[in-house]
Amino acid sequence: MKTSAFWHTKKIVEDLRFLRDTSVYMIAKRAAYEKPIVRYSERGYLAPNYDRPVCFFCGYDEKNIIKKNVYRYLNELMQAGFDIVFISSNEIVSDADLEKLSKFCIRIIVKENRGYDFYGWKIGLQEYPQYHSHSALLLANDSVLGPLFSIHKIIARLENDDADIVGMTDSLHFLPHLQSYFLYCKKSVMVSEEFTDFFSRVEVLGFKMAIVKKYEIGFSRLLGRRFKLSALYSLDSILNRIHCTDRPKNWIDATVYLWKPLVTEFKFPFLKKNLLIKKGVSIEEISEVLARSDSNYTVDMLAEY
Repeated sequence: MKTSAFWHTKKIVEDLRFLRDTSVYMIAKRAAYEKPIVRYSERGYLAPNYDRPVCFFCGYDEKNIIKKNVYRYLNELMQAGFDIVFISSNEIVSDADLEKLSKFCIRIIVKENRGYDFYGWKIGLQEYPQYHSHSALLLANDSVLGPLFSIHKIIARLENDDADIVGMTDSLHFLPHLQSYFLYCKKSVMVSEEFTDFFSRVEVLGFKMAIVKKYEIGFSRLLGRRFKLSALYSLDSILNRIHCTDRPKNWIDATVYLWKPLVTEFKFPFLKKNLLIKKGVSIEEISEVLARSDSNYTVDMLAEY
């Protein structure tokens, strides 16, 4: 295990990066970080059903493609009972993709690629203000691959959890928080003053570290003052079964460092895209893990990444 001095130095470096990012943001705020233009906002073919929860799903692809995995995810959400508002930051969404998305969605939004998911969700809430009439609200994005297994049982767990906001996983990095790729908010949350206030303050930030600290952690901190938060696959529950000794607890991202046992032992339904894109995990390695876990996920979808 690396020394405590190593992790302390790593934290200082990340804190300095955060200060740099926020300083650059404040200096360039007016010029470079204007609000993104909404290029398209139209209804899909599906009519809203306010007895159903609504999912605001953010996606981006630098090649302006809606990948097969995204359609799989949207279909699983639809089959699990969600109405879907799709928010794309692609430069353009083809007519063919708009046609296909319309079969899954109650609304499709295409915005300029400024800001990350939190600003995308903000635009979604603005473009579809009827969200508060739905039974619950899910914030999701395309940073994960899957679902690897049917999510019907997971949705039931979300609904039956006594927490008000339920995530898939949590993190102790910087401060305890729910990871923002999947945040299920019950009715009391989505109609609350705290929820509205949080998104009213969301601005366009161009740096990932600043977004994690200000918005991913900020969401849990602000909403956690009033509402109960929980993770279906909490870090504590994972580490109770899987011994991890190569890094301190607050430096463990289970979706990255423990992805194999998460899938095989916990039947965790997602893989982080960064495992393929940045961490160098091979398709063959993922395929082997999926085979051991009896996943019905089609591995050829990974070839697009």
